[in-house]
Amino acid sequence: MNKIFISLLLCFSILSSLANAAQTINYLVDQGKLTINLSIKQDDPQIVGQALVVSIDVATDRWFSTGSRVQNFTLANVVMQANNITTINGNKRIKGQTWAMQTHEIILYPTSAGNYTLPALNVDVSVNTENDGIISGVLSTQATSFNIALPEELKGIEHFIVSPKVTLSIDGQFEDDKEYAVGEAITQTITITASDTPAMMIPEVNLINVSNEANAGDKTRVGEASLDGISIYHKPAQIFDKSNRGTLIGSRVESFTYIFEKSGSYTLPERIIYWWNSQLNTLEELVIPTVSWNVSGTGITNVNQGNYSISDLRFNLKAVITFSISLIFSFFVYLLFTKRENLTIIYKKLTKYEQRQLRQVFLKSIAKNQYIVSTQYLYQYALIVNKYAEVKSLPLTERLNELAFQATLNQEVAVSFPMSDAKALIKEIDTLTGKPTKSISFPPNETIMLNKK
Repeated sequence: MNKIFISLLLCFSILSSLANAAQTINYLVDQGKLTINLSIKQDDPQIVGQALVVSIDVATDRWFSTGSRVQNFTLANVVMQANNITTINGNKRIKGQTWAMQTHEIILYPTSAGNYTLPALNVDVSVNTENDGIISGVLSTQATSFNIALPEELKGIEHFIVSPKVTLSIDGQFEDDKEYAVGEAITQTITITASDTPAMMIPEVNLINVSNEANAGDKTRVGEASLDGISIYHKPAQIFDKSNRGTLIGSRVESFTYIFEKSGSYTLPERIIYWWNSQLNTLEELVIPTVSWNVSGTGITNVNQGNYSISDLRFNLKAVITFSISLIFSFFVYLLFTKRENLTIIYKKLTKYEQRQLRQVFLKSIAKNQYIVSTQYLYQYALIVNKYAEVKSLPLTERLNELAFQATLNQEVAVSFPMSDAKALIKEIDTLTGKPTKSISFPPNETIMLNKK
């Protein structure tokens, strides 16, 4: 008997070991039921700043339970966007059998030339097997390497864009033949748009050089640059990405405001944005052209001498009024959208919205001889105006209750409750003395639905 028990125990142990072995991800890989493969999609040559796609294929002969997920990783001298992994579900045929497959595409943007080593990446996998239920675990890819080049034309250039198409637009041009006045300002907005490139890979537009000796003694405030006679305010850049028929388009918007503080002649030198055309493999230039203009000594304000004229005061007063109106309007719009629920409650309370609604449906139910429903509306109205106790003892209320009671017994109502009495009853309730109370919520749509019964 003991020998039989020991034999059964050994068999159970062997079967448990086999079951435990089957309940691992690596076992499925060893059995050829689960595969993982990593490949790198890159151009020849792959250059600095150009998108490089790492593709990870996970496939099973069954189907995925909760799918697969690439664990987070970092790589030196590589920029990765947040949520830069795209997962594609599909299937493939292997030896006449359909396999479920998930492809994870990771986009990298190398920032320097040289050889890179991509370490083994961990992938969380969960598979619904035929005999062992759901099996979850971690698969690892093989480490691999890739090379990033820097064309000779780009050597010595610190910032550039890599894209098949880049556009530059400038809004707010200086007028050569116009005589600007002291105190005037020009705002120039520069927009750069690039295909197949995220906005974060578009370099900022440099300010003009302000480190010359002529400007060494000028004041420089936080958030602005200063030239001799000009203050330059640079707003924080706006960067955003969008997709157009599967193509990533990145945009960067820079805004500069030039305020003229002294009279004289001024020139802004040209600025060059370097662009590597990845379609033609050529270096191209986007030019913000040189601009020149004159500022006269008579203007809106004389900043340096501190003298102000009547026209200065008129301009400043107009600007203050315009700004104040804009601020008040913006605040009103903000309240309207953020506090609309509270404003609605206040509006209903001030206009006695619930009270008017109940009065209306009460009179409609009276007109249709719906006395049971009308009594319900009447008492709800009494609750809102805090006169519930007084309403029950009114003669007109008692007569309406009698008609409602007859209706509940399916008795034929010999007399009706005239509309004039209904209005008189409401008027009598309103003239009763009583303390006001908080309004209760009574959706008008629901009352209308009751009327249609």
